[in-house]
Amino acid sequence: MSEYKEYKNRATYIASIWLGESIRTLLDENPNMSVLDVKADCLEFLQEHSSHKIVSSFLCAIADEIDWNFIYNDCKTVKAS
Repeated sequence: MSEYKEYKNRATYIASIWLGESIRTLLDENPNMSVLDVKADCLEFLQEHSSHKIVSSFLCAIADEIDWNFIYNDCKTVKAS
């Protein structure tokens, strides 16, 4: 059982908190985006704001730990509410 309630893990929790609003905006502007599109856009954004190659490598590894389906569906649900 995760200590982050409905989140799969800490990476998903942090991504949801820090990227949730941006993902909602992406989905508002591009309602047909897939989960993979959202993940790619978020990772590209994070990498663009990192000037260190080691940090960029860590971002790629961490991105695989995030439950992107959960965040994607959560953002779609909030939008529909």
